[in-house]
Amino acid sequence: MAISSDQATSLCSHCDRAIPSANIDLHYAHCSRNLEKCKVCGDMVPRKFAEEHFLSTHAPVSCSLCSETMQRESLAVHKGENCPQRIATCEFCEFPLPAIDLYEHQEVCGNRTELCYLCNRYIRLRERNYHESRCSGVPYTAE
Repeated sequence: MAISSDQATSLCSHCDRAIPSANIDLHYAHCSRNLEKCKVCGDMVPRKFAEEHFLSTHAPVSCSLCSETMQRESLAVHKGENCPQRIATCEFCEFPLPAIDLYEHQEVCGNRTELCYLCNRYIRLRERNYHESRCSGVPYTAE
C-alpha cells in the first residue's frame, strides 16, 4: 500500500516512528502489545525475542583461547591482535606458538647462527638482514 507524501502522519509514542494518522490507533495497539525497545541499542524487537536479541547481540562473550570476557563487538579484534594465546609466528624460524611466548622464544632463536655462504662467517639470525646488506662477499679467514 503506497502512502502519498501529502498524507498526515503522527508519531507513535511507543516506537517513535511516523505512522499515517488514519492508522495510528491500530498501529499503537499492535506496537505496544508486541514490540519493546532494546535497552542497549534502542532497536524495536518483538517481545518474545527480546532475550534472544540481547544474548545474540549484546551479551558479553568469552574468548575461546584465553577465556577473557568482553563485548561481542571487541572479540574479533581481541582474537586477531590482543589475545595472549593467539598463534604468532617466530620471525627467525617461522615456528607457530602462542603470542605470550613469542618474545622469549625469539630472544633465544635470534641468537642462533647460520653460515653466510658469501663471506664464510657465522652470523646471528637477528643480525642476518643487516649483514646481508653490508656483506662484501669477500671470504673471511681467521688469522
